[in-house]
Amino acid sequence: MPSLTPEQVRLMLLERCGADPDDAEAAAAALDQAPPDLLEELYRTIESDMGGLKWLQWPKPPPEQPLAGLYPLLSAVPLMDAFHRERGLDRAASDLVLADIGEKLRLNRRMHGGAGLDVAGWFTGHLRGSLYQLGRLQFCVEGAESKPLLGMHIRGEGGPLSPEAVADSVSQAVEFFPRVFPERFAGREAPTFTCTSWLLDPQLRDWLPERSNILRFASLFDLVGPASQPGTNGHEDVWRFAFAAVPATPAADLPEDNTLQRSLLKGIRAGVEWQVPMGVLALDRL
Repeated sequence: MPSLTPEQVRLMLLERCGADPDDAEAAAAALDQAPPDLLEELYRTIESDMGGLKWLQWPKPPPEQPLAGLYPLLSAVPLMDAFHRERGLDRAASDLVLADIGEKLRLNRRMHGGAGLDVAGWFTGHLRGSLYQLGRLQFCVEGAESKPLLGMHIRGEGGPLSPEAVADSVSQAVEFFPRVFPERFAGREAPTFTCTSWLLDPQLRDWLPERSNILRFASLFDLVGPASQPGTNGHEDVWRFAFAAVPATPAADLPEDNTLQRSLLKGIRAGVEWQVPMGVLALDRL
C-alpha cells in the first residue's frame, strides 16, 4: 500500500472528502496505530479489482482501531482518480464520490461518540469506480454483463428527497452511464434501476404523512422478492439512518427531533418490525 503521512490523511479528508476537522485530526493522529498487514491486505483487494462491480466484503475494523478501514481507502484515491480520468470524469465528479466518506465519518461520530468508519467496506464501490453521485442520488454499477443494473442509494446529507430531485438524478444517470460505461450500457434501452432500502417498506404508509417525500419515492418502485432482502436488517438500518443510533439503543432513548423520527417511533411502539425490500424503478412514474 502506498505510504500515507498524517498530514496527507488530514488534508485528503478535509479537501477531498469534506470531513469535519475533528474527524480529520483524529484520523491523522491514529494512523501510526493502524495494523499495517491489515491495511495492505485491504488495499490490495481494491487495487486488484479496479472497475469491479458493487462493493467488497471487508471485515469490521478491530474495536481498538475503528478507523483502520479508512486508510486503505485514502491510499486508493489515486487509483480511483486515474480510473475516472480514463472515463472522462473530472476531479469535481471524483470529489462528489469521496464526500460520502466525510458524511459517514460524521454519522459514525454521532452513533459511537468518536471517530471511526464502521462501514468502510461500503466505500470499496466508490474507490473501484463502481458508484457515482449524480444530483440527489448515488448509482452503483451492478448486474451481469448481459443484464446490467444500476443500484440506487440515498445519502443522508443529500437534501430533500423530492420527486423533482429524484427525476433529475435519474435523468442524469440515463445519460451518464452509457457515456461513461459504453461497453455495458450503450445501445440498450434505458438502464434498469433497482433500490434495496428500508425507505421502500410498505409499512411506512401506515405511519408517515401522506405527502411524505419518502412515500412518494417508494411509490416509484415495484417491489420484488421477499419482504426483506437476505443480508439486510430493517431494525439496524432504521436505527442507523433515521436515528443515528446503534441497534442496541432502547426505543425509549431514541430522539424525536423531527416528523420522520416521531412517525417511526409510533410504529416501533406499536410493534412494527421494519423491513428492507427491493424495488425496481418504474420510469414512467417519474
